[in-house]
Amino acid sequence: MSKPDDSRSIETRDQLVQAAIELFGLAGYDGTSTRAISSKAGASLGAIPYHFKTKENLYLAAAETIAEQVSRKLGPALDAFETQIYSDKLSRKRAISLLEEIFTPFVMMLASNDSETWARFTLREQAVPTKAFEILYASDIGRFFRAVVHLTAIASGDDAASQTARIRGLTLVGQALAFRAARALSLRTLEREDLGAQEIALITTAIRENIRLLQYL
Repeated sequence: MSKPDDSRSIETRDQLVQAAIELFGLAGYDGTSTRAISSKAGASLGAIPYHFKTKENLYLAAAETIAEQVSRKLGPALDAFETQIYSDKLSRKRAISLLEEIFTPFVMMLASNDSETWARFTLREQAVPTKAFEILYASDIGRFFRAVVHLTAIASGDDAASQTARIRGLTLVGQALAFRAARALSLRTLEREDLGAQEIALITTAIRENIRLLQYL
């Protein structure tokens, strides 16, 4: 039977994780104190050792939460098409179509405001990878990248294990990442304060067009 304060304890833990994601993303691991995190979460300083024992464990818990959030965005499309993606009978035409299908939620996720907080965290992990990167890559994030490389190889007629296929796949991913990693530049160039539904639709269309160019390789 649950204790009366279980829900409050879970809520405090979640608040600490959300505060950690935001502050670690802004200032990095070394630049973020446990005092700042607990203050941001509206929790006592002792709440962090109680729930996580160490600051590092909280950092890794933040990565796990991000992985779960991303999986909710990308997982359904990957689940729906995974059998087709890795089918021995997959044609180039269908591979291109599948790339368009799985890229749509990826673009929408990166371009939306919802990803702003955790995107800073993940971008820091790109610059200086830690154990958190392994948690992120072991999730649907890595699963998505592997699917993109595999489909790109088939769509372009490359060997899936080749560096060429991997670079082509990463190039496609980079087109979407640019609107998050270079968000200030994107907004300035588009003369917008934010990316709305119209801009996200145009970004998605442009990347789909680039995917279809693989048929000419």
